[in-house]
Amino acid sequence: MRARKKVYLGAWIAVLFAGFIWQLTPFPAVLAVGNLSDPAKLATLGYRGANPRLNKIVYWLDDARRHYLSPETTLDIALWGNRSGARSPLVKESLLRNLKIADQLGLFANDNRARLRSGKAALVTSGPYQGEAVEIDHVVPISLAPELGNELANLEMLPQTLNRRKSNHVDERQMARAERFREAGLLGQESYARLKQKFHR
Repeated sequence: MRARKKVYLGAWIAVLFAGFIWQLTPFPAVLAVGNLSDPAKLATLGYRGANPRLNKIVYWLDDARRHYLSPETTLDIALWGNRSGARSPLVKESLLRNLKIADQLGLFANDNRARLRSGKAALVTSGPYQGEAVEIDHVVPISLAPELGNELANLEMLPQTLNRRKSNHVDERQMARAERFREAGLLGQESYARLKQKFHR
């Protein structure tokens, strides 16, 4: 009986130790990014349901690099695991851009990391928009292309003032992104036609 108790205790200690070591690696971040960026799961979300996920992904990309795994490698592994296909390069590019934006706006200072991890809006701590909440903007307006509402590659962090100013304006940047979405099979013909009608050079 004592021998069995020792085995159970040893196994329990081994599990706790393994869990502790696991938390010291970047692998929890890789798994989190993979789960949060899974296209099948994103497709089941409601209106603007991917917005909190972008905040969480930015947190986990920062967490990975704090554990000495580059954001680029983190995304390569996570997106490969999701079998994202033609979507992958667009998602990777967009998420790296959002991480850069987060750095520029000082979104990892103060209690912002806790906010981001829970999917909440972080507050700008650096630059002219200091103190403002960061909102999630759709680069290609979802009023014109609703199928891109929960597409991570279409989401971008913006200070509140800039986001409210943008509206559903379509310029060369939005059209260039729309072209790439169309080529990847993510944008329908009707939405593309609406965007072209709104396009102002």
